[in-house]
Amino acid sequence: MIFCKHCGETNLVKNGNVKNKQRYLCKSCNRTFREGDIRQKYGMVEKLRVLKLYIEGVGIRAIERLEGISSPVIIHWIREFAKILKDKLVSTEIPSDPREISILEVDELFTYYQKKVKKPMCGLLWTETGIKLLIL
Repeated sequence: MIFCKHCGETNLVKNGNVKNKQRYLCKSCNRTFREGDIRQKYGMVEKLRVLKLYIEGVGIRAIERLEGISSPVIIHWIREFAKILKDKLVSTEIPSDPREISILEVDELFTYYQKKVKKPMCGLLWTETGIKLLIL
């Protein structure tokens, strides 16, 4: 059985030949790959290192110089990570009863807080130990 190189799904269709190797199109992620091609330019270690630098406030061009990875690729990884966080935030259920919350972490995140807030604010904090939901 053949799996998609990018997302791991098996929902594939044949999509031509390249140098006597079968090319496939993944119906799940709409990306193509060649049969037996296991090349991957950047691994998860590099992606996480770049994201940690960005979260720490290092500029994109500085990351480009330090890591040797082009800025469009870095921007793509940041947007991809932001989409994952957004999906996680949307799918997270907030308990209505405060007694159901087992761990609560308070930190000084804002220096200015507007008095008339129309909607409650929330976000996700990505740390070394995991993802935490922040309700402000």
